[in-house]
Amino acid sequence: MFELKESKKIELLDVNAQVYEHSQFNTKHIHLNADNDEKVFMVAFRTIPEDSTGVAHILEHTSLCGSKKYPVRDPFFMMIRRSLNSFMNAFTSSDWTAYPFATQNDKDFNNLLDVYVDSAFFPKLDPLDFSQEGHRLEINENNELEIKGVVFNEMKGAMSSPTDQLWHGMSKHLFEETTYHHNSGGDPEKIIDLTHSDLVNFHQRHYHPSNATFFTFGNVAIDEVHSHLEENVFQKFVPAKEQLTIKPAKRFSQPVLASGTYQPIPGDEENHHVVISWLLGDSHDPLNLLEKYFLSNILLDNSASPLRKALELSKIGKSPSPFLGIEPSNKEIVFMAGLEGVGPDQSSEVEELILNTLKNLVSDGIPKDLIESSLHQLEIGQREVSGGGMPYGLQLMLGCMNACIHYDDPISMLDLDSNFSKLKELIEEDGYLENLISTNLLSNPHRLNYELKPDKKFNENLESFFSSTLKDKEQSLTNRDKEDINDLAKALKIRQEKEDDVEILPKVTIADIPLKREYPQESYSRGCRSVYEAGTNGLVYSDFLFPCQNLTSKELQFSSLYTFILTEIGLGDSSYDEIQALQSKLTGGINGSFKLHTIDPNSKGNLLLSISSKCLEENFGDMEKLIFNTLKNARFDEESRILDLFNIFIARNEESLNQNGHILAMNSAASSLNALSASSFNISGLEMLHQSKAIISNIKNVTDAKELIEILKTIHSKIKFDPVKIFTALSPGALKDKLKEYKEIKYQPQQDLIHPVDEEIAWVTGSQVCYCAEAFQSVSREHPDAPSLTVLATVLRNGFLHTAIREKGGAYGAGATNDTSTNTFKFFSYRDPKCKETFSAFKDSIEWALTSITHQHLEEAILGVVSSIDKPLSPVGEAKNDFNLNLENISPSERLAMRQNVINCSIDDLIRVSKKYLSGRSKKSILAGQSFVDEAKKMGLKIKEV
Repeated sequence: MFELKESKKIELLDVNAQVYEHSQFNTKHIHLNADNDEKVFMVAFRTIPEDSTGVAHILEHTSLCGSKKYPVRDPFFMMIRRSLNSFMNAFTSSDWTAYPFATQNDKDFNNLLDVYVDSAFFPKLDPLDFSQEGHRLEINENNELEIKGVVFNEMKGAMSSPTDQLWHGMSKHLFEETTYHHNSGGDPEKIIDLTHSDLVNFHQRHYHPSNATFFTFGNVAIDEVHSHLEENVFQKFVPAKEQLTIKPAKRFSQPVLASGTYQPIPGDEENHHVVISWLLGDSHDPLNLLEKYFLSNILLDNSASPLRKALELSKIGKSPSPFLGIEPSNKEIVFMAGLEGVGPDQSSEVEELILNTLKNLVSDGIPKDLIESSLHQLEIGQREVSGGGMPYGLQLMLGCMNACIHYDDPISMLDLDSNFSKLKELIEEDGYLENLISTNLLSNPHRLNYELKPDKKFNENLESFFSSTLKDKEQSLTNRDKEDINDLAKALKIRQEKEDDVEILPKVTIADIPLKREYPQESYSRGCRSVYEAGTNGLVYSDFLFPCQNLTSKELQFSSLYTFILTEIGLGDSSYDEIQALQSKLTGGINGSFKLHTIDPNSKGNLLLSISSKCLEENFGDMEKLIFNTLKNARFDEESRILDLFNIFIARNEESLNQNGHILAMNSAASSLNALSASSFNISGLEMLHQSKAIISNIKNVTDAKELIEILKTIHSKIKFDPVKIFTALSPGALKDKLKEYKEIKYQPQQDLIHPVDEEIAWVTGSQVCYCAEAFQSVSREHPDAPSLTVLATVLRNGFLHTAIREKGGAYGAGATNDTSTNTFKFFSYRDPKCKETFSAFKDSIEWALTSITHQHLEEAILGVVSSIDKPLSPVGEAKNDFNLNLENISPSERLAMRQNVINCSIDDLIRVSKKYLSGRSKKSILAGQSFVDEAKKMGLKIKEV
């Protein structure tokens, strides 16, 4: 049984961290006891691949395809539909695989615990699931062999990204003779070598309780969890004879030079990436990790930081590499700095620039204000309870994961205050920081200079590899082999279309949904300021909304560029680097963005400039002064700085293509349907990126940039300096006498929306896969049909699209969404090997909805929509969500009414809205690689390079 070995209250995190250890297996259970209704569970295993076949990744997928107790085809996705979960997923990292879930419902927690534990320890690992999720051969309608498989296509998509190629290329050389030398996700060229028996053997060796760590968070009945694990796991195993460990990388005797290649985006064929990287000790040593975060902050935190400044000012490349700072996910910390947009044969110049900057910093000494601002950034990072899509408890679990994986102390990784005090003592020593740079970077021989070179034929060569592999295979196939391939395809099709007895699985029902949910409320107001007292851990969050006069369509296209630049330039008499240093000293960063609010999607809207920031309570007044200073005194005369920012803006947007391709394709498809979608597309979609690239690529010097800078100045001149609304979130009772009051100002909608252009576009990028999207005109959030359309989107995903596009088609993901922010209903696929067939599946799903929706489909969809509505955010996230909904005049009673209308939705409602909204005009778009161009042309799509 589990025994409590250590317990410590960590005040900063408001958790009592407890470490339990199993008396026979020595397996650890980390429980983070907190007064939080969101209960989180995770089981994690050390997974140590010895090749790049993706065995750990494919095992993660197939483990969730049926287990001993639950022998259905797809318990993971089925439980998503039969649950009120706030989070369900599985992760494959470089040296661990984890299975986490979260829910606020006790019954649901026990259901998911049982399914997750059985799936992890006793999966069926059916060969048919391996062929679906991993890879298989099929003979297509042209009697040709082709490779299919979800992970195979997922990794083709992932490895289309230059950043993925860069990371895996560096890791291959940095981590000689360790598991990190290999691609744990799987290299598509190697995935096809993996066999089913390899998968089974890997599971037997790695998915053992002796090699596991369990985690829980929140108001969890710990004795019940222990009893469940004892009965369902530990009693069915004997302790393992071997302890799986990861050894350190083989050390370089001298720095190494290496290179790799990637597929560049069209029009960007000369973009070389050069990154210099080092190994800096164990990531599971909390003081070492904090120290290296501090070192990274000193050197790279912002544009005033010495190494980042040198990289941004350098003419060797266009912008700093996306790999700046430390990456602590492996056993040993990686520190990286470099440039992209570098010319050929200039990698040594990049290395020289970095080393000389470090040498000068050591010889000149590190300024005291730089040390103070870097410590300040660390303190804000410690205090922040961030939101996002991941539960807070899971974030804490992942924070101590490395210690568990590498047999170290997990509590020490969470006890940040103690480690922070030790670091402050070290910093007080004379020459400590300069010595840190000298020993860890300048004198460290384990240094890699890695260049990623563009190769216009990279994708073509990869496809040639697969073609020749398949051709060789075809030539060696006997008639019996062909029969076996066809038999496998038939068996898999039967399995995919078989109706499982889903009642084997536990579930919650609509009766288990809480009657209502609580929404945070504004604590008090000061004029136009809405104040929320919440658990901010001593931080203050502010978001000022300033009205903007009518922007022209051209100005709207460059509004995202404007907000990117606004917080990165000088103010008044201060240069940009002085202001960057001041931001770092006083705040956790300042961000700008535009928000477009409309009542009617085809009439004028309100365009609001948001300037937001966060700070420690003692810096609140200075932070808000800096926000106004940013707005009133922004300098657009720093033309060289702005030119550098242009290139950084393009680089960061291009990096998002591979991860956000489905969202970008959906926005492109919707842009032809109404003015609101068209405006959104021009502000932050592919059209914005396309137009920005077209202008910026022709800018060679400051003189060329003057026209674009004038557009930015014009946008700035249209901002009104009096805020119309202010969001403030802080700890209860904080700063009550220090919150300045601003008068409420009434303002009329005045932003003309962009008229939609009637076209369907295929956006061409460097990807090996496709992102497909189709959009229909829908309704606003307050429309009575909005709840039914939202439920319908979930029904289509669960009942049809998942099987048709993911399981059968091999795409990594597919679904539908009712987007009330643009009044459109959208279909999408993600990392998809198909194009035309996917659009056929979209169409077929609509036909299916008219005749085939069952009460089970309905109930599962309602559970899914309600769980997304009720999903808890961070305290600040909940407050900000309420503020934004109030901005749109959506009251708590209206939110609850919408929620109830979801619960009350009927099959007749779904059929009615499907006929009403999905039988008319639609618009298509794709984001895809060059290999899909011919297919796109046949579909009548207009071809555009991103």
